[in-house]
Amino acid sequence: MERVILCVAILCLSYFNVTAQVESHEFGKIDKADLEMTVYSPDSGAAAVYLVDKGRAIFNESSFDMYLTQLVRIKILKEEGFKWADIKLDYLKGNGITKLKAATHNLVDGKIVTTEMGKKDWVDEKINDDLWSKKASLPDVKVGSIIEYTYTRKTGDFSRLPAWIFQTSIPVRYSEYEIDIPRYGDYQTMMKGYIQPAFVDNSLGKQHIVMKNVSSLDNEPYVATMENFRSKIEFEIKAIDIPGYFKEVYMENWEAINKDLLEDVAFGKALEASGQIRKIYPDEKEWKNDEASLIDIFNFVRDNYEWNERTGLYMYDSPRQTWGDKKASAPEINMTLIMFLRNAGISADPVILSTRAHGYLNTYVPLIKQFNRTIASATIDGKTYLMDATNKLRPYNILPTSCLNGQGLKITLTGPEWVDLSLNKEMDTEIVTGNLRVNDDDILEGDVSVVFRGTASTRTKSTIADLEEEDLKDVFEDFDGEIENVSFKYADEAKDNVEGQFDFTRESGVSFIGDKIFVNPVLTKFIKENPFKLETRLYPVEFSAPIINMYMFNVAIPEGFEVEELPESKNIALPDNGGKYSYLSAIQGDKIQVVVRLNLYKTSYLPDEYPLLKEFFNHVIAKQEGQIVFKKKKVKP
Repeated sequence: MERVILCVAILCLSYFNVTAQVESHEFGKIDKADLEMTVYSPDSGAAAVYLVDKGRAIFNESSFDMYLTQLVRIKILKEEGFKWADIKLDYLKGNGITKLKAATHNLVDGKIVTTEMGKKDWVDEKINDDLWSKKASLPDVKVGSIIEYTYTRKTGDFSRLPAWIFQTSIPVRYSEYEIDIPRYGDYQTMMKGYIQPAFVDNSLGKQHIVMKNVSSLDNEPYVATMENFRSKIEFEIKAIDIPGYFKEVYMENWEAINKDLLEDVAFGKALEASGQIRKIYPDEKEWKNDEASLIDIFNFVRDNYEWNERTGLYMYDSPRQTWGDKKASAPEINMTLIMFLRNAGISADPVILSTRAHGYLNTYVPLIKQFNRTIASATIDGKTYLMDATNKLRPYNILPTSCLNGQGLKITLTGPEWVDLSLNKEMDTEIVTGNLRVNDDDILEGDVSVVFRGTASTRTKSTIADLEEEDLKDVFEDFDGEIENVSFKYADEAKDNVEGQFDFTRESGVSFIGDKIFVNPVLTKFIKENPFKLETRLYPVEFSAPIINMYMFNVAIPEGFEVEELPESKNIALPDNGGKYSYLSAIQGDKIQVVVRLNLYKTSYLPDEYPLLKEFFNHVIAKQEGQIVFKKKKVKP
């Protein structure tokens, strides 16, 4: 799978024009021009903008603690930006906020008027036993105000250096972060996102970065999670060496992680405890090392459990505890499956992964915290299967779409192995067949069948399960018209397909002009409008699985009419086998047959492929509006 590399360690980058790039900002020193600003020119639609977001993290060598001082200055440009004046500062119990100051600045009759907040205006709120929050709403905030606050708090230590976020949901004009790097530690520095720093200096035991004119991070369609692209800096401890005290290695390599997991009582050791399934394993089934047994075992384990919606990596409760309760977490269900498979003589191992919402994996940084889910892997006669048994309506050879996210790490006795999570070759497939005619009331009517396969099948079954019977037609909301008599096959079965049927009528699909009838045969649109509005895009376009759709519509030629014109057949292809669209129309006896195929073979389209993908979608949208023209037959004398 193609993947944009977003995480890079800053090694020896340095910009020497310090005076031009590093600015001086102090609390209370407000530029009148900023108060006069009514629109932030780089983003005229912004409701607010960070004028300054500055952090300085200092390491205390006596206590080994990190202390962060932050200065925030925000310009309010629209009423929607008022929410930025509600301040919430989290802190750990026993480590409160110090040196706290806050104020609102307004321009009144050409003069700067400042309204400061007192200590009594802040409220401390308990979030849990360990975490508290200091909250306040800044006073006298209106469109045009500048709000400002600064504070210091303890945040981390030599093993947990505080990260810094440069990019937020509103634009940032100036962001600066300077942090002491403790001399006792060896750290992995990871810079994420697309925004290039204006200044970087990592000399003299510090990391100092400035970013300017950082765009807001707006949600884009077809992105697994925008967090993959947020500009920020993070630090991970690799090793600590305090002379005379201790030395410890935290980050070694993937082999070390594999070893640690195998020795963990809630992971590798739990899988070795085969006695936990002795009383629940059905010996009478005589399962063996073949695919039929694998499928039967998968179904047996899956059907016993109801997933409690918890994910994670570890099996905290054994099969002996969860089997009777019939509820368990994802790792507990899938590791029970592995134990059953092994007991039948099938080679099976756990695979740990990062779900799509959790973000990309950085395979160059061996960190267990990058992973948040465990699934099962089994190999029979050289063929490997990836399985997740948390959904009673999903078959053995389809993973949840949330798990289709690049690579996973298989944990084995012989060492870690990277696994392509699309190994099962999941597809997102919809096949539509419609038989249509213009009835006596001059309305387009017909019967339609829709087959969903692969990931589309699981998605549709979940939708059906959440709907009341009278609302089942909502499954077909992409069809333009009235839907009645909806029925489904296999909606409550763990097959890789579900089939729907319904009757259909649509007045808007037929136009009468003189002695001609105009019919648009495409009842459902893959897309009604192009979701890609921007001229350029910084981020990939991502799909969980390749899309393979086919639409076939048979339109009866109205009695007394003949075909005057058919929509032009058309083929469109993306480069590098990225996808294709075909529209074919032909006369078949007393019917017109229109066959539309739309295939997107890739799961990730990089930013430089975006213009062609956008244009591809424009062609698809335009072609969906093609019409058949029927003309009344001339009466022979």
